[in-house]
Amino acid sequence: KGKDQFTGRCDVSPRETPALDVGGGTGWACQWYADRFADGKEDPTHCRLFFFDDAGPPWARKDPNTEGRWNRWNVSSKSWEPLEKDPPKPFGLYAGIGATRLSSRAESAIRCLYQDVAATTEVRKDEAAEEV
Repeated sequence: KGKDQFTGRCDVSPRETPALDVGGGTGWACQWYADRFADGKEDPTHCRLFFFDDAGPPWARKDPNTEGRWNRWNVSSKSWEPLEKDPPKPFGLYAGIGATRLSSRAESAIRCLYQDVAATTEVRKDEAAEEV
């Protein structure tokens, strides 16, 4: 059994535990995004939902395969798949959402992901200007 995603206190049937297993507002945002690709609404290969598994609170479900690393949501299997390396650097329109408290390993992973993003964005703007 899982625990209520908002309070972490009440038992929840496995049938009612969201497959994403991300709590709070972050969980809602992730689920709304993932739902875009469910039941043939959008091409599931275009789902770009990445998650750093920071282990969460003591009551959260633990998965040693995903914990402490970046993962990608697989629409078909409805599961998190561990990545061998960091996800792609953010670009264009995207949302970076998450917890209010991070471990040092999560903070380090996020800093690494955003490293040089501003410079990459400036290069893309320059390339776009040259094409015009």
